[in-house]
Amino acid sequence: MALENQFGIGDIVTFKTHPLLYDRYIKGDGKLVPPFMVVKEVYFEDKKKKIVDTNNGKTIAERIKYTCIFFDDNKSEFKDVTIYESMLMNYESFYISKIDAVLKESNDSKYQSLIEEVSGYKNAKYEYGNIVYFKTKKLEILKKRSSVKKETLNGSESEEKKETVQYVVNYSTPEFVLCGYKEETGEDLYYANGDRKKIVSKVFYKVKWFNSNQMKFSEEFLPKKCFIDKQPFPTLVPHNPKPNVDGSKA
Repeated sequence: MALENQFGIGDIVTFKTHPLLYDRYIKGDGKLVPPFMVVKEVYFEDKKKKIVDTNNGKTIAERIKYTCIFFDDNKSEFKDVTIYESMLMNYESFYISKIDAVLKESNDSKYQSLIEEVSGYKNAKYEYGNIVYFKTKKLEILKKRSSVKKETLNGSESEEKKETVQYVVNYSTPEFVLCGYKEETGEDLYYANGDRKKIVSKVFYKVKWFNSNQMKFSEEFLPKKCFIDKQPFPTLVPHNPKPNVDGSKA
């Protein structure tokens, strides 16, 4: 029976310890929170893979694992990590508390939750020189941490608790500029018996960004499905020009 993968290329996932899978706010040190990641490759182990320890009958591995990519904002570079399926959870399980959540409470018909917004993401179209965004950008920037401070009232023994909510923006990404395109058919995708070995991207975009850690500009090819071209946060002047639909003005 063929193995069925739960996640696909371009899906946003995180390690199952992420606090926003279980609550609206991060509590404790924000540096201990794992990143939101994008699935880059799906790998199926063959039947020879040892997943149970024969000495004690305990599960020690899985047949399906994923290569995921995230942005290390300290080093301003992308990093890959390989994780088994049961250790990951989909972004739709995230609790993201938005500042404008009051709109939902007021029954504003135009309110759209962040999860709904991310669900509607479409892959970026390749236009040389256009600005694109890593899919996790808005999720990382809108994470929030809650901390409680106790204050003594007028020198008395009674205390007042004050809650402070702050954004936690680690793993947030810069904007990227499209500067290359390539297609690959992939190699070694099946085992000798015909079983699928891995799922990889067929289309890759090269992006350029300013690497603030090394004080240089970096470039890297990544799967097309890692990026969107819809601007996550509005600016006074849009990042990309609107498509010219009037041929006479070209």
